[in-house]
Order: sequence, then C-alpha cells, then structure tokens
Amino acid sequence: MTARLLASRLTELRTGYRSPAVLDRIAEGRRWRDQPYRDLSTGELIDPRTLSIRLDDLLPAERLVAVDSGNFMGYPSMFLSVPDEEGFCFTQAFQSIGLGLATAIGASLARPDRLTVAALGDGGALMAAQELETVVRLGLPMLVVVYNDRGYGAEVHHFGPQGYPLDTVAFPDTDIAAIGRGYGFEAVTVRRPADLDAVAAWVSGPRTRPMLIDAKIVSNSGAWWLEEAFRHH
Repeated sequence: MTARLLASRLTELRTGYRSPAVLDRIAEGRRWRDQPYRDLSTGELIDPRTLSIRLDDLLPAERLVAVDSGNFMGYPSMFLSVPDEEGFCFTQAFQSIGLGLATAIGASLARPDRLTVAALGDGGALMAAQELETVVRLGLPMLVVVYNDRGYGAEVHHFGPQGYPLDTVAFPDTDIAAIGRGYGFEAVTVRRPADLDAVAAWVSGPRTRPMLIDAKIVSNSGAWWLEEAFRHH
C-alpha cells in the first residue's frame, strides 16, 4: 500500500462512522438499561430486567458481581454495573451451573472492601445451598440474588419446544428465602419492585448478616443469548 493510500485509509478510519450523531447515540444508549423494553411483570412474577435495574440503583457502586451459569445469566451481566474489570467474575467458561456461590465467597474474601453480589439461578443455588452456611459462618456481608424461574431454565426452553418431557428439569416453586433464613440469612421474597425495599434497608444498615433475595421471575421464553447459542447446536 502506497503512503497516499495509507493516509487516505487512515482518514476514513478517523471519520467514517465516527460522526457526531453516532457519538450522541452511543452516549445516550450505551447501557442496556437505557434500551426500551416491555416490562413483563405480572404482580406475582417480576421481569428479571426490571429486577436487575432496580438492584443496580439500590446497591453501592463499589461492588463485585459474581454470576453463575444458566438461562438467567445475562440479566445480572447486562444490567448490574461494576466499577472496573475486578468487579465482575463469571463462571460460564466451565459450562456448569452451581459454581457461582462458591466463586462469590472467594471473591468476597479477596475483596472485603466491596459488596459482593452472587447472582444465581434457582437450580444452581439449590445445588450449592450448603455453602450458604459458609457465608454465614465466615461473617461475609454478601448479597445473594436468586433468579427463581422454577426449573433449569436453559433445558426447559431448549428441550420443551421440541416435545421432550420436562419432569426432570422443571420443579415446584421452592421457598428459597426460607432456606436462606434457615442458614442465618436475612431474606426476602421479591415479586414486585416494592418488595426490594427490604434490600434498600439492608444496604443502608449495618449488614451484620448476609442478605438473600428469592426473586420470582417471569420466564416465558428462553433468553435470547441462549437461543442464539442453541441455534447452532
């Protein structure tokens, strides 16, 4: 490539799509929470996007978000902001659910200066429920958020439409808040945004005990990121 062509190409790269209009568009909508969506909350079940955005508003900026794997995993990843690259820990590389809580415990021990938020699905949370005792025993002021869709959501939405039986991957609603209290957590069942007032009180208080949210979420269909992945399986 000649010097003149190279200079021309560099000029295109410096301008091109980097227009003031695109800059304004990025500034106005660079976060997922800024994108419009239809809230599917019913009063008995809360839209996981609405849940996550409300939590993002309530929690302190200095946080560390540890996300388990599962159909729910995009919601905390997309809507819970973190201060830097050390504020996000994701176990999806292992392609296994149930690792998020242990990961969050390690993260909380490593960064006691930040509020650790463990974002779990109900299936993964129940697989690792015994580690709730570890959180209490170690005195970790963690927040555990369980996106409870009453089953192994990825399997429900992937295999259900194909006619496979779902009796081994869907299960009755579980009172995970009661399980958390049994281990010594403060806990709340969340079906609507107002239920998160208890979390706001915990955040502003001394946080002498960890907090667990049993969020009964809407799960009408598979998450779009998993639909995209499954399309190529």
